[in-house]
Amino acid sequence: MLPLLSPIFLLEIFCLYHAYSNNAPQKYYYLIVIFPLFGCLLYLYHTFYSQQNIDNISEEVKHVLNDNYKIDKLEKELNFSDTVAKKMELANEYTLIGNHNRALILLKSCLENPVYDDDIGLLKKVVKSSYLNEDYQSAIDYGSKIKDTTAFNKSDEKVAYAWSFFYIKNDKKANELFEEMNIRFGNYPNRLEYAKFLKLTERPEEAKEKLSELLGEIESMDRQEKRHKKDIRRAIENFSREF
Repeated sequence: MLPLLSPIFLLEIFCLYHAYSNNAPQKYYYLIVIFPLFGCLLYLYHTFYSQQNIDNISEEVKHVLNDNYKIDKLEKELNFSDTVAKKMELANEYTLIGNHNRALILLKSCLENPVYDDDIGLLKKVVKSSYLNEDYQSAIDYGSKIKDTTAFNKSDEKVAYAWSFFYIKNDKKANELFEEMNIRFGNYPNRLEYAKFLKLTERPEEAKEKLSELLGEIESMDRQEKRHKKDIRRAIENFSREF
């Protein structure tokens, strides 16, 4: 039977592993190895009980107790300093909790500022927010203003633009836009959406062919590239199971 390991030794192993996993400064390795108990306690204190971590924990508790804590905080900041940056930050938070109508109102109000009325980044957000708010015609109208820009061409917002045409029954235009994003060895999230579009428009064989194409491209990549694509690969595989 294996001998029981001492608590101090187990604590030392944990601290060394945690320090390595989190790229801790070299000094902690020496302290943990040379002075196991003292070094471990010092490492744990600085890692888990520093003032910054206490502040972070406090913020997390506030979020748990009040789901709207960050939004309330941003609303107050916006009342104090009414800027486009603050409105956009607040709109992002509203989007995260699914309040797309409020997000869209804030983003559209940003466009009233002459400095930002043709800002591509802002217009992209308005396109996406309009789509999420099921205001498909607005998504199309705003998307049309930036449809020829490089920043829009490979973006998530262009996917929203394409889907908006689908939802107003213009499958031909939607297909044209998805085809523009159908670039080999790239645009994987956009091309996955294309496969979903093909399935919804009763072209299942083309959809399956598109999914096989995407998986084949990822499979041909080296190990590091595959690792970077693991999330989208999982999403493609999950959708493939729906056929």
